[in-house]
Amino acid sequence: MWETIIRYVLIAAISYAAGTIVQYRQYRLRGMSLLVPFVPKSSRNFTIVVITLSMLTTFSVVTSQIQQQHQAQCNADFQRSLKANAQINTEDRELERRDDALRERRDDAMDDLVKGLMSVPGGAQTVLDLLTRYDATVSAIALERAELDYARSDLEQQRRNNPYPEPRCD
Repeated sequence: MWETIIRYVLIAAISYAAGTIVQYRQYRLRGMSLLVPFVPKSSRNFTIVVITLSMLTTFSVVTSQIQQQHQAQCNADFQRSLKANAQINTEDRELERRDDALRERRDDAMDDLVKGLMSVPGGAQTVLDLLTRYDATVSAIALERAELDYARSDLEQQRRNNPYPEPRCD
């Protein structure tokens, strides 16, 4: 917005400068009177040209500063997004590692059940105790895995809420 305002002010100043530099002189040619624009040589015109060039320089510097600020903000947004997504990915890897550990515990519980059933000397009570222990272990693991799945779906939502910005800053 400031850039547009500065442009309009600059155009107005240049138009004013051109209007004050250019003068009209009346010439007679074959009996006709003509108004012809001309630029007289004077220190006033030199001053106007210097002021106009100074304004152009100021406009260039201000425009450059505005662009630099915009680029710095864009870079900061992109870095913030990268850091946030890196943190989300780190948490996701940790949840995946915990999920793998829970699967290993479930597999170990299954192995213990099978070994226990194969080595039971007899008795339905021992088999029932082994099945009950297996069921309790698997239920606890299933509960933990459900919590992990909820946490991972929450991370997925965070990823969707924190998209990477456009790589170009316009």
